[in-house]
Amino acid sequence: MTFTRRRFLETTALAGAAACLPSGAAAWWQAGRPRPTAAQLAWQRDELAMFIHFGVNTFSDREWGDGKELPSSFAPSKLDARQWARAAKQAGFRAMILTAKHHDGFCLWPTRTTTHSVAASPFRAGAGGQLVLPVGWVPAGTTTTMPTLAADLASVPLKTERDRLGVKFSLVPSANWELTGHFRREEKDGTKDVGATFSFDRGVILPAPVSYQTDDFGIAMGYKGERLQARMGYTGSMFKNDYARIGWDNPYATGPATGQMAEAPDNQFHQIDALLGYQLSETTRLGAKLALGRMTQDEAFLPYGTTSGLPATTHLDGEVNTTLAKFDLNSRPSSRLRLDASYTYSDRDNNTPVNTYNYVITDLAPSPDARQNRPYSFEQQLLRLKAGYRLPKGADLSGGFDYDRMDRTYQQVTETDDKTLWASLKLRPTDSVEAGLKISHASRDASPYNAAAFQNPSFPESGAVPGEPLMQAFEMADRTRDKVGLDVSYNPQEKLSLGFAVDYYSDDYDNMVLGLTEATGYNLTPSLTYVFREGLTASAYYTYERLDSEQAGRAWIHGVSTSWLESDKNLTQTVGFSLNWVAIPKKLDIGADLVHADYTGEMRYAGVGATDLPEVSATLTGVGVHGVYKLKDNLALRAGYRYERYKESDWAKSGAVDSVATLLSLGEAPQDYDTHLVTLSLRYEFK
Repeated sequence: MTFTRRRFLETTALAGAAACLPSGAAAWWQAGRPRPTAAQLAWQRDELAMFIHFGVNTFSDREWGDGKELPSSFAPSKLDARQWARAAKQAGFRAMILTAKHHDGFCLWPTRTTTHSVAASPFRAGAGGQLVLPVGWVPAGTTTTMPTLAADLASVPLKTERDRLGVKFSLVPSANWELTGHFRREEKDGTKDVGATFSFDRGVILPAPVSYQTDDFGIAMGYKGERLQARMGYTGSMFKNDYARIGWDNPYATGPATGQMAEAPDNQFHQIDALLGYQLSETTRLGAKLALGRMTQDEAFLPYGTTSGLPATTHLDGEVNTTLAKFDLNSRPSSRLRLDASYTYSDRDNNTPVNTYNYVITDLAPSPDARQNRPYSFEQQLLRLKAGYRLPKGADLSGGFDYDRMDRTYQQVTETDDKTLWASLKLRPTDSVEAGLKISHASRDASPYNAAAFQNPSFPESGAVPGEPLMQAFEMADRTRDKVGLDVSYNPQEKLSLGFAVDYYSDDYDNMVLGLTEATGYNLTPSLTYVFREGLTASAYYTYERLDSEQAGRAWIHGVSTSWLESDKNLTQTVGFSLNWVAIPKKLDIGADLVHADYTGEMRYAGVGATDLPEVSATLTGVGVHGVYKLKDNLALRAGYRYERYKESDWAKSGAVDSVATLLSLGEAPQDYDTHLVTLSLRYEFK
């Protein structure tokens, strides 16, 4: 019979009435009672069933999720479902129900219908940095035709953890001498995303392992006298990478079975330096610095390809020597006049041997041309001249000239000369108003662009043919830059201060045919500071920043080129608030801050077949509190908490691993996350 809600209420009422009658009088009703089926009876006899909620909230430590959690945070590393079953059986449970999807929408199975799931990558971590595909993987020509892709996807948490341990010391053997030293070790472990290719047009985004260690250390002895100050020291840095290479299985049906690439090599840096300061007179001071350094790297090369042999040169034998020399002269000939000059010489001498390599293109075919490594070196000479004069009524006028010359080897441009002329004026028309204006004009002249300086001219990496323009690096191109800045502050009363700042710049790359042709930007910042009472201050500000640029480009492949023009516009608006309170003078300081930033960017194209890209946007909201409590004169406790909320909209992050047929990605979705940071430190000063 059909057991409806109405039938249920009627049966319940009859059962209550029957309970009040003599036992024989209820016989007529017993005949019409519903009886459970065999399956229902078996289910009832199980008595205890365990509901298991195991999802993304397990790792966020939240009882009730909202669907905004990062899927990559679901990262079970020691999962043992059999242990769950044993524990349930021992407790008397006879059934287990796993909640595969709850209200937050996170799916415990790989699916293409949502990015909020365990799906991310088919690659599994193997030994020695090798990324392997699961057993039974069926390769295909494109990602959309890989038959086992959806079933083989697994969660890949892209995250890294840093552990730092450091110590510093300072020893003062006498009033004029001080010995200082430091040591810091940083270890970084986790997973990062790395791009790789097969053949010419098949790509993968890999979840590559990260595990490295960096040691920084140094010691110095300093002297401080009445007229002479000097310091001499040594610093060193040693980097060690546990993964010299990353290898991976080929998920496509074409190309070799596996691929590999080299990771950051082990390397060292050592430097000795000396500082000198001498007071020539009461108004003139001389300063000097000299630093000599040496960088080395000799990691073994990988074979050209997984099916080819090693290069004739098996190690780089890399060596770079650095030299830095700087001289400063500061003088005050009169109470109103200031004169400053500095000269800096910097040299990067790359002594790495030049060798020839007959490499393999995308692990598929030998290159038609041999290549040579280019040990890039440079020599820089920087001269700065500055003069300032204090005018009556609190005004100040200053100006200067900077000259920066760079000489390079194995670069498209061998010489660049940057000249900058600037002037600054500060005024104080009244006791409550201060204003500053600064303007500058800079020009860069570059030597002729030589595309073959770092590549083989018969097979240029850019794809351009002789006689056609090449895209130039904007930092080595002719450029004219104009900048102007205005800063005004107004104090209408002792406790209130108002400020307004505006900056504008314009870059013009006069002779650029392909590449960045012009860029402009400006920002406006009004601000306010108020002192409620001694020890209690609040500040607020708003910043409007706009950056625009124009560039010309050309796409080239297999002899076919397409030209295009692009303009992009970027707008960032930021509002902030801070509060500082001396709660207990000389004992407890407390501070808090709030900031919200909103960014939008758009890219517009012009050319044959060109289409505009969708707008991208991002918001960041952060709030923090911090405090310093002085336990003793030489012992202080510092504590802080910061919360940040970040959300972005990015068309390039679709969340699907196969959105591009020739690229097997990690299915990265636009970021939407919360961050909590707690800091605690103790500072002790030895007496």
